[in-house]
Amino acid sequence: MNRIAVAIVHGVEIADPGFARTPARLLRRAFARASGLSPLEADNALVIEPVYWAPHIEERQRALFARMYAADAARDPDAARDPDAARDPAARDPAAPGDGGGPSAGERLDEHLQRLVKRANAGSDASLPALVAALARRTMPGLASLHYPTGRWMMLHFAGDIIAYDRRFNEDNYAAAHQELARALARLADQAGDEAPLCVLAHSFGTVLVSDYVYDQQETLRGRKLVLDQVRAVMGTSPLARAETLAWLYTMGSPLALWSLRDPGARLERPIDFPGPAVAARRNRLNSEWVNFYDRDDVVAYPMRPLGPAYEERVTMDRAVSVGGASPLYATPLVHPFYWSDRRVIEPIARSLAAGWRELNPA
Repeated sequence: MNRIAVAIVHGVEIADPGFARTPARLLRRAFARASGLSPLEADNALVIEPVYWAPHIEERQRALFARMYAADAARDPDAARDPDAARDPAARDPAAPGDGGGPSAGERLDEHLQRLVKRANAGSDASLPALVAALARRTMPGLASLHYPTGRWMMLHFAGDIIAYDRRFNEDNYAAAHQELARALARLADQAGDEAPLCVLAHSFGTVLVSDYVYDQQETLRGRKLVLDQVRAVMGTSPLARAETLAWLYTMGSPLALWSLRDPGARLERPIDFPGPAVAARRNRLNSEWVNFYDRDDVVAYPMRPLGPAYEERVTMDRAVSVGGASPLYATPLVHPFYWSDRRVIEPIARSLAAGWRELNPA
């Protein structure tokens, strides 16, 4: 059996190594239905690897958050560890003791919000109102020196990843993120084969990471040495690990249109070459496509084809979707985390992969 390699790349996630469980489960089930394979055969046909690149800067973000509220704990350590804060719905930790010990108010808030992010990654409707309740709190016990601590926590994690990643200011962070993607692609090559066609599902800022990785590979082939040595060391030599077999690309909630502004007049008109050179001749037979999913209520997400003729040529479709459930909260920018737990996104992807798999396995 010829297999398809699938990489799932997160965006600005928060300490959730299990972020890919829900999209992987939904994709396998939808692929089995679309291909007519049994669940066991479908599991064997798709080789799926998560790309969890956030931990490299996660601890620095948490340390910065704690430092910003350190003055509160110094002035009033009892307030910073107030047991009332543990009962607060925006900072609740059922395991926190009420005797002045245990985690601080900031640590409890961090743990609570990380739980909400994990629930959102799993597609939980309940995570959304809980997040809104936390965002609405101007102050919280033990977190008074700066208002709206939940909003600041989100800015620190969401914007902090983007700032820390910028190659021009910190090549180490850029390299670390690309190394994680390279390692995942190398694992896929080991399991699916060096020349197996590659499918990438990328969300949010993960779409920027994927675009940069592929762009660096392609420019290096053209003679510009953009792939860093530390990335090359873990990447291996397979065409798949170099993204040369990229046959399907699904970007979700992508800020690539905004990111293109960093190099005016250059990248704005020049997306990555798609599909990869190793599968370009089979593009139509494999049903290769680059589909950019965006929700109109998601202020992070933009269509790509309006960026210029090159994007019109390479991006098959900008597909507007309304992700999430029936709650009015899904008609707000808070819909951003819910793309790959939504069947309206996953099922058309599965159908395209099933068509490609049948071409790979005509018997």
